[in-house]
Amino acid sequence: MAKTGKGESLGTAEGAVLGRATHTLHDENPVLNDTWAIELLGEATQREARDVEHQRRARESAPFDFRLILAVGIGSLRYAEDEVDRCVSEEIDQYVVLGAGFDTFALRRHDVANRLRVFEIDFSDVQALKRERIERAKPAPGQIPTFVPVDFETMSISEGLATSDFDSTKPSIWSWMNTIPYLTNEATEKTLAEVARLMAPGSRIVLNYQGKVPLTQAQIDYLKTLGDLVREGGEPMKSLWEPDDFETMLTRCGLQTIDHSTEADLFERYFRDRTDGMYPGMPARLITARPA
Repeated sequence: MAKTGKGESLGTAEGAVLGRATHTLHDENPVLNDTWAIELLGEATQREARDVEHQRRARESAPFDFRLILAVGIGSLRYAEDEVDRCVSEEIDQYVVLGAGFDTFALRRHDVANRLRVFEIDFSDVQALKRERIERAKPAPGQIPTFVPVDFETMSISEGLATSDFDSTKPSIWSWMNTIPYLTNEATEKTLAEVARLMAPGSRIVLNYQGKVPLTQAQIDYLKTLGDLVREGGEPMKSLWEPDDFETMLTRCGLQTIDHSTEADLFERYFRDRTDGMYPGMPARLITARPA
């Protein structure tokens, strides 16, 4: 899969964690202080990530300002983490991360390790590489997540979770961040309908998706360049949703929307006081929902 790349050639999962690593290492007041991100990179990429001058040159030579989309990804993860923390305060003790990739919540959140069990759902090859990187890392993880291998296009989450000790009779918090654009609309709806069936009363899900909304010409050009890059890397974007259609789809799945936020909301919550040029400059739609 394109998520894992090949050797030191980054896939999409590693590209995302590289962005979080450099943000944590080199930017003041990280929106998400992801201290474990650097540990999940290959050795050569780690050296480059730590090198301030290398990062400056990479930014200057990039075909676009990657921070505008990186801020969407990082802001979305922070949005999810805030909701997870709220759920933990209400004694919800199961957290399921869909399309987890190289998510680091379980690894770095020692403060909730004895109160929250983390289940990570993703492709088996992504999880295998992540396990290797965790075993090699020097810091002690807060917890090792329960890895649940699932191919969203060909198998069900229920099949995967049946191999774990996830308890669908108890409330849970779920997140699905930064991966829905890579799935078909049909796979997205099928997955969310299944998630709704697995969510006991009191549960929540937080997710984001690519909204079909009015764009400036600069945004159109930016997203075309980004789309070309991920397609050339073997993982093209497949879905685009009208916001009203997405909420209607959630209703069909048995979910009720609690919050439907935008990139402007992300800016107000997490980026307003930044002076380094990092802000969510691309369209973003974020949702918190509960079982209907």
